[in-house]
Amino acid sequence: MRVSIGGERVEVPDDLGAALLAALRGERLVEPPQACAFEDLTALVASISRVTQHLTVVKELAMSRADAAGAYTNRSALAMAATMSASQLGRVLEGHGLPRDRRAGGVDLAVAFRTVDDGVLHLAAEEDVAGLPSFILPFNPAQTVVEPTRFTGRELEFYYRRQVPIAVADLGRTAGYTLRPEQGPVACLTDRVFDALFGDPRIDPTRPNGR
Repeated sequence: MRVSIGGERVEVPDDLGAALLAALRGERLVEPPQACAFEDLTALVASISRVTQHLTVVKELAMSRADAAGAYTNRSALAMAATMSASQLGRVLEGHGLPRDRRAGGVDLAVAFRTVDDGVLHLAAEEDVAGLPSFILPFNPAQTVVEPTRFTGRELEFYYRRQVPIAVADLGRTAGYTLRPEQGPVACLTDRVFDALFGDPRIDPTRPNGR
């Protein structure tokens, strides 16, 4: 079966195409797969797993951006849209650096970084980061998805502001993406930090320094 979206046509297994069409139509009844052979069914499972993983990442990023859109985000409506309980939603958002309880604080926000090998500070002046907490993290994005930048493979020291209120943090398109040192905060990124590091808006769900 061929699926056409935005002028691009993609060949997919018939069972996967039928399932995608039914899901997009909002149909509640599920049609069992027509494939019978073990190899065909296994290939179908693998295809569905890839689609599910990709859509889960997009879903979580959309949830994070929705939650970061304003100080008075309606989390009840967001949980209903995500078909999650309030506690499940809180855990997902917390995993993306957003506060489980909006009234309890903000986000740890990475605002600048220094390349450790040469000591050069990027995106800020020395006086801007004086007194700010920091953590060191090797920058090794997945090469298969993101085009390497001049910081790839280097050790970086990130400076961050603690508990910046959501309305002030202005996460925008970087909401949902984080840096995760082994010991330290789950730090959200400003657009400038994200662009300097990656230069590519796509997200690799397998990247260890991601989500």
